[in-house]
Amino acid sequence: MNTILKPYFFVICLLAVLGACKRDDDFVISTPSPFISNLDLRKLHRGGDVTLTKNMTGQATIVAGQVTSDHSGKNLPEGLLFIQNVRKVSATIDSIRGMAVNIGAAAASYVPGDSVHINIEGGVLKRVNGILQITGLPASNVQKVATGVNVIMTPVSAVTMLAKPENFEGLFGVVYNSNFEPNIGVERIEGVKVFNEGSGNMQMNVSSTADFKTEFLPYSANVQGIIIPSASTGIPQIWPRVKADFVATSIVVDPTVPLGPNPAIITGYLADPEGSDANHEYIQLMATQDLDFRQKPFCLITTNNAGASTPTGPPVNGWATGGLRTYKFNITRGTVAKGKFFYVGGYKLIAGANSTDISRANWVVSKLYSNVDGDDGIGDKTSNLLANSGNAAGMAVFATTTVDRNTVPSDVAFFSGTGNAFAEGYGYAIVDNDYYKRFNGATFQPFYRQGNNTGKIGANPEPYQFSFLGGVYNATTKTWTTRRTHKTVAVSKSADLAVIQEVTGATRVTN
Repeated sequence: MNTILKPYFFVICLLAVLGACKRDDDFVISTPSPFISNLDLRKLHRGGDVTLTKNMTGQATIVAGQVTSDHSGKNLPEGLLFIQNVRKVSATIDSIRGMAVNIGAAAASYVPGDSVHINIEGGVLKRVNGILQITGLPASNVQKVATGVNVIMTPVSAVTMLAKPENFEGLFGVVYNSNFEPNIGVERIEGVKVFNEGSGNMQMNVSSTADFKTEFLPYSANVQGIIIPSASTGIPQIWPRVKADFVATSIVVDPTVPLGPNPAIITGYLADPEGSDANHEYIQLMATQDLDFRQKPFCLITTNNAGASTPTGPPVNGWATGGLRTYKFNITRGTVAKGKFFYVGGYKLIAGANSTDISRANWVVSKLYSNVDGDDGIGDKTSNLLANSGNAAGMAVFATTTVDRNTVPSDVAFFSGTGNAFAEGYGYAIVDNDYYKRFNGATFQPFYRQGNNTGKIGANPEPYQFSFLGGVYNATTKTWTTRRTHKTVAVSKSADLAVIQEVTGATRVTN
């Protein structure tokens, strides 16, 4: 049988080899695309001026994009047409990039939403006054191909932009809850203003030519505009284009109104996002009265009592124990209205890395807790802020930034485990709420796991689930009329903010 099969086997192999050999005319002849993306165009600039020839651009001669600049407010550098990609290069690549093109006075004739094709051949890519731009092109090289295109607006925060400023330059961005420290009723918007949006300081630039420069500076605002580096320092700044790009969001809080026993309450948390927990966990809270954290600073402290967490033994300093046991976030900026949510945590993402940006929520603190220590020396940097299981874990919010072992919180919620939280008279201070009482009759029991303070408001986190605690708080009587109950809602990478704020059974404040 082998003797019979060998000739056939030889023929089959020969045909396979011959079939694999292609003639020159078997190859597909293709033509390079005439278009180049802003992402690839920006890569060409490595410090010196670059003349844009076909050899330099891979035969591309055209950059296409949506116009983001609006010169009607007179607050953008004259002559510069700002464009950005119409779409991402790939769904998995952070590729939306901006570009400035110097075409002189004609730049003012284009408006946001115009779609243009620009012949860049022969232009020079260079930095002028700190701005990377294409120069040397006549206005006739710009062809408008559509109008009314939906303009992509990129959420911006200090922690992301300052880490990779090149990625944001020239983009149309928005910074939510920009917290300024103005002289109310006196200070105008004109000039370079420093603000903080919860993760760090940023700058806003309103020039002396802007037609909205005389607006008063509020405590906080949502600011949108073009991201442009400072000509003198290179620091990225957001330049509002028109008056409508700057919208005040702060509320006026009467400083004479005293704080109640529970001015802020804990309403939910994300403890086990998809992928790494580091810098992606967060806590959701709600105000039971109008709050201004400049007037009356707060703080939030988490506790993770895993067996390996140091210092070991009883938490002798309670919420101020620090190390890997407790981690502190000071809340010193921003306002929140009665009955509204606010957030403390890491990146402003709903479900971990590469998920929906939810910076439009009211983030009073966005801090990379895996990279930096807690405030006031309370807490070492940690990759696991909120435990997923094991010994006792939870959080407390305080109506002060000065916390010791006896400081009474505004609210406390424990959600995991029981061990390592109380011993020898030391523990985590609790407050009178729907689960804990500082007195059991005449018996003083100020700590969690002491006396009958053994309940857990939450439960062990489930992967990729947001834990919402529900409940109804009466702001007049300062009591919980409906006790909180732990529930979860799935949060995918593409989930919207409404998933965690408008879920049926979310916490409410009445009266």
